[in-house]
Amino acid sequence: MKCLGNMERLHIPNDLMMQLFRLYEMKGQSYYYKALFSRDDEVMARTTLELDTQALAYFLKLSLTPARIKLLSDPKKDFVPKNRDEILLNNIKDILLRIQSLSDTFDLTTNEVKDLTLTLFRGYDDIRLIKDPKAKIDRLAKSFDELSPEDKLKKIIDQFHYHRRNNKYEIVQIMTNFYIDLVKLNLFTDKSDLIGLIVVYTLAAKYFKVCRYDSFFQALLPLQEQFGSAFIQASYNWSEGFSQTEAIQRIFVNILETLHKNVEVKAHEYEFERKMNKTNSIEGTILTGPATFSKKDIRNKHPYASDATINRTLMSLKERGVIRPLGSGRTAQWLRVAEKLEKFNPQQLDLFNHAD
Repeated sequence: MKCLGNMERLHIPNDLMMQLFRLYEMKGQSYYYKALFSRDDEVMARTTLELDTQALAYFLKLSLTPARIKLLSDPKKDFVPKNRDEILLNNIKDILLRIQSLSDTFDLTTNEVKDLTLTLFRGYDDIRLIKDPKAKIDRLAKSFDELSPEDKLKKIIDQFHYHRRNNKYEIVQIMTNFYIDLVKLNLFTDKSDLIGLIVVYTLAAKYFKVCRYDSFFQALLPLQEQFGSAFIQASYNWSEGFSQTEAIQRIFVNILETLHKNVEVKAHEYEFERKMNKTNSIEGTILTGPATFSKKDIRNKHPYASDATINRTLMSLKERGVIRPLGSGRTAQWLRVAEKLEKFNPQQLDLFNHAD
């Protein structure tokens, strides 16, 4: 409890404070996004789950090929893992799915963290809270250091809720200090860093709803080296209660700001797509894009269009002689036979010409 117990010494620099103002202004759009995306909420959440799983595989440097990572990350497919890294990735996908489903009702408790740990490492390794026979029970311990790992976990969770209820500190600042304490205390037999990261993501998903519509870990991945350096910086003087957590807090704020900006763009695109006929929109993409393309290219451009709509559009264009298939199967390509922009023949409207 070295960080959470000494938060009164922390201050937020002016530039970070201004960034937090912007973040909370964007956060106010959350209910609008929820209403806007309601029709395709599950599709968007599934895409986010897939991207988060892939990003975590690269973040953890799992010994898997990109093709295998992509395959195992697909929420619509269930594969039997072949090795320990695949077991871990499959468990991560399961955990992220649970977080998506329950983030609104999630309450940070000791049992939740213990259950998360068991699920995360199920079939991978026996990782759990350390049992310290020398530790004293809570009512007999004279100091925090004398407590058992489970009691220490309970203490920092209680401290998190205490700060949250008092509204004296900003939530990302509380989450950051909780994360540093959770990892630095080494309460688990192994992988405390991964457990801490998943727990702090769960909190981010609870308090910032955009985590459902854009990938938190994909935004973190390019900052991995910076994140590691910020954690090392926060580790200095941690045991004395003078941890420097500002750098790692900035990273969390940057990630959340990136997510809000990305979702804002998605909202504009989604609203445009919603007002258009999806078939016409897909046809426009085909007629204005590269001459050779795949179904995957179309799906990337139109993530909210169903497979049935994409297939129906492709068949319609094929029958009209606009496109023709190149090969068959999942990797099949299509070739646009018609000239680019053939369908679109814009003409200038001469509004003021009244000549006969």
